Amino acid sequence: MKFTLTVVRDEDASEVVEALVGHDFYVTRMASSGGFLRAGNTVLLCGVEDDRVDEMLEVIRAHSNIRVHPPSSRNAEETEVSRAVVFVLGMERLEKL
Repeated sequence: MKFTLTVVRDEDASEVVEALVGHDFYVTRMASSGGFLRAGNTVLLCGVEDDRVDEMLEVIRAHSNIRVHPPSSRNAEETEVSRAVVFVLGMERLEKL
């Protein structure tokens, strides 16, 4: 079993949550702030069976968008920003009470 922490942009969060729930994943949504995606973020917490981690990643990939930022004064080229950051951690046990 794995515990995942997924950081997605606020504007993608609702669609990602709906898609995960539609694929029978249990999701807890938390507002957050920080620099992972350089904008407003939402953290999604999930307990996932080992054999479903890749499926979960595909759902997230399919329902979040890559953002392209125009050149800034520090960077002369357009920059792609990740659609999500997913931490996959080992979990000894999950109980739904």
